[in-house]
Amino acid sequence: MPQRIATCLLIAICLVLAPAASGQSGKAFFKDAEALREAQRLTEALEKYGLAVQVEPGMTKAYQARAEVFVLLGRREDAAADLLKVHELDPSDAGHAARAALALLEVGRDREARTLCDKALAIDPKHLDALEAKVRVCLALNDLDGAAAASDAALAQKGTTDTYYLHGLVRMAQRDYRTAEADLERVIEWNYLYEDAYVALAEVQLKLFEQYSGPTMQLRTLDKAVERTTTALELNPRSTSALFTRSKAYALQKEYAKAIDDISKVIANGRTDAEVFLQRARYYNGHGQQQNAVNDLNRVLQERPEDVQALLLRAACKEANVDLEGALHDLDLAAKALPDGLHAEGVTAQDIQERRKRVADALFELNREEDPPSITLVEPGRAGDVVHVGSALRQIKVAGHVRDRNLLKAIRVNGTEADFGKDEKDPEFFTSIPLAATEERLTVEAEDVYGNIATIDLKVERTEGEAPVLVLTSPEPGPDRIITVPHGREELFLEGLATDASIIRRVTVDGIVASYVPDTNRTEFSIKLVIAGKDRITVRAEDRFGNAGELQVQLQRKAAPPPTDGGATADRPVERPAERPPGRSGGGTVSSGTTWVVYIENSDYRSFPALLGQGSDASKMQKAFAKYDVQRTISRKNMSKQQLERFFSTELRDLVRSNKVNTVLVWYAGHGRTVGGKSYWIPVDAKKDDIYTFYNYGPLKNLIENYSESVSHTLVVSDAAGSEASFYDLTR
Repeated sequence: MPQRIATCLLIAICLVLAPAASGQSGKAFFKDAEALREAQRLTEALEKYGLAVQVEPGMTKAYQARAEVFVLLGRREDAAADLLKVHELDPSDAGHAARAALALLEVGRDREARTLCDKALAIDPKHLDALEAKVRVCLALNDLDGAAAASDAALAQKGTTDTYYLHGLVRMAQRDYRTAEADLERVIEWNYLYEDAYVALAEVQLKLFEQYSGPTMQLRTLDKAVERTTTALELNPRSTSALFTRSKAYALQKEYAKAIDDISKVIANGRTDAEVFLQRARYYNGHGQQQNAVNDLNRVLQERPEDVQALLLRAACKEANVDLEGALHDLDLAAKALPDGLHAEGVTAQDIQERRKRVADALFELNREEDPPSITLVEPGRAGDVVHVGSALRQIKVAGHVRDRNLLKAIRVNGTEADFGKDEKDPEFFTSIPLAATEERLTVEAEDVYGNIATIDLKVERTEGEAPVLVLTSPEPGPDRIITVPHGREELFLEGLATDASIIRRVTVDGIVASYVPDTNRTEFSIKLVIAGKDRITVRAEDRFGNAGELQVQLQRKAAPPPTDGGATADRPVERPAERPPGRSGGGTVSSGTTWVVYIENSDYRSFPALLGQGSDASKMQKAFAKYDVQRTISRKNMSKQQLERFFSTELRDLVRSNKVNTVLVWYAGHGRTVGGKSYWIPVDAKKDDIYTFYNYGPLKNLIENYSESVSHTLVVSDAAGSEASFYDLTR
């Protein structure tokens, strides 16, 4: 019963309010909207106009008024939609179609605007507004014939300031500058407040400047252009079109300071398209302010990266600033952006290539020097002027590094061309050459692009030719050299022993460097190897003289165990949840087993600037490793390259093995460098510009993982101070 009473009351209230709501007509809403518009309450006026057309959908004057408010608010798309609606409601009115066409032209819908113009003129071929709209639309579409026909018809219909103005614009587009000048002069004569006519007349003067060859007539046209645009600016000091045109006249008068001032005012008044910045860059270039020009062109090319003229201008500015490498880069970009057979404002691909050759020749001469390259031989090993080569070798690898101020032309070893990056400075080189048993000399020669040659001539001494002996100790392959792997195993931890009469230089497994002790003739090695998809592995050891021994082992996998209902077997343990890797837990301390931190701090350099204020590095490290439960921290300071190599190859490995460490976190603080795409730590005894005195920490993560089977996680953080942004390198 109470629910029924409430329902009846609700119905009664609705019946009482309905007449009041329906009593507000569209005209009343329209009248309210007009009052709000008069009071400059435009947003509220829009709401009332909306209610008016909602109550009376055919009220064209409400749509027209709302379109005007949309224009005031800068919402031109909405204004165009309302004017199109007016045309749909009254398609027989040519004026409605003409106004909708101009609105569409404002928002870049030129083709649709042309269609509406044709509809308006089909209704009334002599409709002046429709003819004027068609002139503007045809000019936007570069349809000069259509624009000329419409402007002639409009002028024949009635000679007004607007029809003469549009007629002048069309004649200017057709390069009939004398007729355009006469038309626009008449507009100003009839209406001296016609701002656009002054700007257009100034543009005509600039076009006449290009046609005249005599300096007197040229100067006269520029003076007229400045005069007309100055008058326009007296009428409207914020006219960006008048400022833009006057800046061009000033630039042609070589008044670059005035031109820059005008074009900067254009930007200050809100016009910030690429064309404005391109124009200002031209003025800066003419005024000798090359870096300012480059800054503006950078902004242009962000918006239009394949603008050939902007690229060529930036190349010219960089060349003037003696940034010849930057100029070459821009010329290459311009050549790439310009398709074959085409041209950009008179510039062809051949012109660009000729400019590039001239700049490249200038750069070549600028960098000319007479210093010979510096050669460092790394392989084969040498002692003074003697290289030691195994007596059994008939082919040897030769590798090293060449430093020079400029690019290298060739690197030769005993007359054989070596491989190196021809576009790299200070490249590494390598080659493999035949070496007969009677060969007594090894000659390495480097030549730079200027013909400067450096040569090192070394005596070859033959040494023992025995290859290193390899033994796998875990897992043992047995006499048949077969290792049995459990089904589904994707990684295998290998341990072994390498011995030789000479010092062992490298131990690898399937090309991957294992963990071993360098500079010894007997070393244990270990490696954690991914064996997914492999049926054999190859262990290889080389001694210092290039003698190499190999051991091949086959992998034999156990068959998959038959499925069971439950319980664990020897081959199928009970499944447990996957361990979450370190550093990825939702919060709290990461469970990472036995965890050690290694902190290396290099600051007391001999050839590099000392690093001060590194006290914050320890706090940064503690913050970065805060989620790890660390049991021990090992700190080392001011380590040489030899100390770094021995620490990571031997000392740390033995400690990790004996303590069964699961996670190793390494933090380095000190100088760093990137050379040839590789990152290096700088030991305290490193020499500047000598890459072979740096420590390449790239393989360090894999090296630590190969210490022991117990190591499951490693983290290497290089908090290195260097000239490049790449020196905070976090590797997991």
